[in-house]
Amino acid sequence: MKAYDFTGVLLGMVCCAMSIFLLPAKAAAQSPSTEAALYQELRESWDDIFPTGNRNAGGAMFFKHILENYHDLNEFMIMSRFYCPVSGSLVDPAAQPEFVYVEDDTSGRPICGSFYRCCWPCSCDIMRMTKVKKAALEFSDGPAEVHLFVIENPCAKPDFPPEISRASFCDGQNINEANVHAIDNDIVIGVLHDSFECSLEQVAWIGLHRVTGGQCLPRNQTPVDQLQGGMGDIFVRLAD
Repeated sequence: MKAYDFTGVLLGMVCCAMSIFLLPAKAAAQSPSTEAALYQELRESWDDIFPTGNRNAGGAMFFKHILENYHDLNEFMIMSRFYCPVSGSLVDPAAQPEFVYVEDDTSGRPICGSFYRCCWPCSCDIMRMTKVKKAALEFSDGPAEVHLFVIENPCAKPDFPPEISRASFCDGQNINEANVHAIDNDIVIGVLHDSFECSLEQVAWIGLHRVTGGQCLPRNQTPVDQLQGGMGDIFVRLAD
């Protein structure tokens, strides 16, 4: 997780204000039957998304499938909540997101938003190992700008994690764009929902939160090769 310097006054402001404006925005209400049907579609597409059967760090494959098959913005955003960009696990439609921040790839500014994940260590890993790019995507109901989680091209890594299907990500040392979506030689792994440029107060609140602060701080200070625990350990070695 990126470090920012704050004064004691700032931290005091955060504690007082967090109940007012620091919680993640609520997504627009959707019909439970619509969400259930879309979730079932994603489950039934598992073999198409992972023909090798290996879904380790498979967020990039989920994203590619959804981008290519769901051309309505609302459906695309709903579907993007149903998998963990870090682990490649399915995420229950009733799951509540974590409020996180990730640095913008261009400006370096913190971008806050809702992150849907399978387990808490993935919230730490997404903040530590990714950046976001704002991309203009085309949908049947018009273009939309979306903040996307990205990792750098891992295909030249001499220590590419053996638990991951390398061919799903790579064609030699190039990104295999038949299987994953790339922007400027970065691989897209998912969507940061309800995203906005956050204030230092909001970043500080995330750092004080029980999960994104208390639990993530020791995890994100642990050397990559010493991580033990969490489905994101493999992903961290991919993105490092």
